[in-house]
Amino acid sequence: MITLDLESAVAGCRRVERRLREIANIMDHAEDLMEHWRRLMEEGNLRGVLAGTDGDGNPMLPVTYRPRNPRQMTVSERLGQRVNKRRGRLAGAGSYDEHAGVLPNNNLTSSAYRRLSGPPLAPRGQFSRVITNFVTTTFQTEEHGAWAVIGTWEDVMSPTDYHFLPDLFETRNLRGVRPDDLERIRATILPWAKLTVRSLWDGTS
Repeated sequence: MITLDLESAVAGCRRVERRLREIANIMDHAEDLMEHWRRLMEEGNLRGVLAGTDGDGNPMLPVTYRPRNPRQMTVSERLGQRVNKRRGRLAGAGSYDEHAGVLPNNNLTSSAYRRLSGPPLAPRGQFSRVITNFVTTTFQTEEHGAWAVIGTWEDVMSPTDYHFLPDLFETRNLRGVRPDDLERIRATILPWAKLTVRSLWDGTS
């Protein structure tokens, strides 16, 4: 869990600090900021996975079983989506009979995976479930209180409904917020604080 403190983020900008303290229930006005953080986390996961880095921003252990006799993904393997799509659509539990070679819960056969050359944990690149099925949510932890932004992977299962990502994360852990992404998130706090002060503060300078 990562905690970002509002006061420390605006430290050094004394007028903003003072006026924020004078606005009642200031955190009730942070929903738009949290929505922005959600998008930054999703973009960071996409960027980091495609770069082959783990949740700490370190290079992941390479895979050794692929690619063997590499080939391009078929249209069915990317669920009919255009090849240059930046991020595939969320696709997890269920049958994919309409897509040749795609097994239940959006899996491929072992032989198909071995021929794909995507980064570790993402053989299908931007169409892999560690990207497409990464979802975020945000909420206030208590009335007028702090906010939480949580990222998780939904419906990443084997054809027999086994949730296998925790096993893979033992050696290639994608959990967490990469340092570069954390800096991007932290950098949004002061601009938000200044905008909020301009919008809500009803005192005089």
